[in-house]
Amino acid sequence: MCLDKITNRVLISTVFFLAFIQIISAQPLKSDIAQDSGWASDPMNYSFGIFPKEAASRLYNFNISGNYRFFASYTQQQQPYSLTSVAGDVVPKNNLFIGDDSQLPNFLINISGRPNRQVSWGFDFFAFQFLDGVIQPSYSGQVKTEDRPTLWNPLGGTRMGSRLGVFLGINLFGSFNTDYGTYNVRMGGIHWYSMSDLTFSSFRGYNRFTLFERNPWDPIGNSIGERYEQMYATGEVSQDERWGERAFQGMIFEGMALPNDWSFAVLYGKAEVNGGFLTIPNTTYGGQLAKTFKGRTKVSLNTINGQTYADSLNLLPIRNHVITADFDFDRDNYRLQFEVGGGKYITPDQSYDWGEALNLKFLTKERFTGIPIEFQAYRINPRVVNNNGLYWNVATPEVNPNDAAAGTVGSNAVLRPFASSMLPIGLTTNNRQGVNVNSFFKWGKLNLSLGLGAASEIEAISNQITFGHPVNQVTRSRFWRWNFPQNVGPYGRQSVIYRDVFETVNINESPIVQKRFSTLESHLKYKLNMQGKPLYLFFLGRYQSVQKEWSPIPVFASSAYLRQYSSELEAYWGVKKGLFLNAYGGYERTLGNYATDIDVETVRPRDQEGWGAGFGIDQTLGRNAGIFIRHRWFYFYDRSFRNDFFEGQETIVELKVFF
Repeated sequence: MCLDKITNRVLISTVFFLAFIQIISAQPLKSDIAQDSGWASDPMNYSFGIFPKEAASRLYNFNISGNYRFFASYTQQQQPYSLTSVAGDVVPKNNLFIGDDSQLPNFLINISGRPNRQVSWGFDFFAFQFLDGVIQPSYSGQVKTEDRPTLWNPLGGTRMGSRLGVFLGINLFGSFNTDYGTYNVRMGGIHWYSMSDLTFSSFRGYNRFTLFERNPWDPIGNSIGERYEQMYATGEVSQDERWGERAFQGMIFEGMALPNDWSFAVLYGKAEVNGGFLTIPNTTYGGQLAKTFKGRTKVSLNTINGQTYADSLNLLPIRNHVITADFDFDRDNYRLQFEVGGGKYITPDQSYDWGEALNLKFLTKERFTGIPIEFQAYRINPRVVNNNGLYWNVATPEVNPNDAAAGTVGSNAVLRPFASSMLPIGLTTNNRQGVNVNSFFKWGKLNLSLGLGAASEIEAISNQITFGHPVNQVTRSRFWRWNFPQNVGPYGRQSVIYRDVFETVNINESPIVQKRFSTLESHLKYKLNMQGKPLYLFFLGRYQSVQKEWSPIPVFASSAYLRQYSSELEAYWGVKKGLFLNAYGGYERTLGNYATDIDVETVRPRDQEGWGAGFGIDQTLGRNAGIFIRHRWFYFYDRSFRNDFFEGQETIVELKVFF
């Protein structure tokens, strides 16, 4: 009897659901009804119900797409490596981990629709994993069969997909064409957007990075070897929509192709720096007004501003403002880009004066100089604070009402000063001025990308330097799972960020002096045929130093506070269609002088050495599907600080499917 009631209830619910779908699909849109003169004269031309007289196919399109990514890593450590100062808190000797350390979803579905030609919407569903366990260093067991939801009660029991949810919110897009221009509206969810380098933009760099360590967002492309061919031929690879953009949640209103070639954009909502769960108002707002002249020159005014409060009564404001003018002159023989403006930072205790910010780029094109050469000069005042731009704040302490500890949910501690950082060319900080030269050219089958940079602090503010470890940087970051702690490691001087770990160096000199930075980067790419199949060879070299005196090239003597030299070599061989064999080798050396941290036992400064070696396989599994296997041996040792030592190997298996 009970079963009959359940069956009847399921049947009745199914009939009502199907009837509802049919009624909705048969309804014409109000806008379409208003435009159809036949509605007023003969309403029966339109039929409502399960069996309409005229099928009204009014939905312009409806799309479902997504991807699935299985990611597993198995690491073997030769000896314990201290994660924190807590006794016994060390890296596991053997560690099998299913999932991505960054908590990016393994399964993602994008649902989008276009009810008419002017408006579209979209959102993402994600499922992190199908195990019933909290997201912590270890998972619990699988859900027992008797505990799973039943057919007649799908929301009860313990659901295997309990982590299913909306990923970045529901996005609404609107584009309206008129006789006076095109107007775009973006609302809700997360939108990826940029304006100018000094206001709202993200680091793109010069594509000087390795491809052996895959990123979670890497596409498959039309073929497995497409990325290697792109890197060789053009010096860049396909990226997703987030590349070089900033995340923004709220409203973006744009006007494009306006009369006399004007355009504008207005932003109001939250940027990446407005995270956390406090109810205190916390917003970012700004915009751009631009004019294009004959398609070759563009002039724009840009501004980005942030406001929050240090107290729940909203009496103690925290504000930052940046306003710039951007000029872009594109000619046959050269291109000149010049952005100049200023910024101001306000806290409850102090209102800093306006500071200058400028960024000049001059590119001579190949037809004029034989090879393209880009010259860059920049200067960013230490009081210009804007974590939405193409520079970090390392000079002015920021005030934030969210005092959650670093590594906890909602913490903004990672946005606080990094100290004076050693960075790749193209990325900079405030309290710094410098010049860069970049060039890209071909010499037979050899393609070269070269960069040289020299910079100086404007004021002597910090007695610290921070730097990363290019070789094995992602492997190193996987030692700490699920959070981004600061001041960890055997000597409490490492801080974890997304897919990297940076280390802090203390300078033991008084008074504090201005530090100078010198960088040389080289990326060499060569292609040849091996047994009739393409073989790509890539070499990436980075050589950097930090010292007292300005130098156009890295300093190789012990007079430098810090020296770091790294070299990485990659090989990718397409042995047959849909199959590539890969190989990797990397070596880095980091040296400090006696004005930096000294170990109490050896009485010596940093003397670090690291290397990595590996091989891999890329295999096509079908249309939009592939499997990627990587195995790496890694090693790091500081001869002076002898507890800073690790050695082991790591195997990674990634399965990626797009649909």
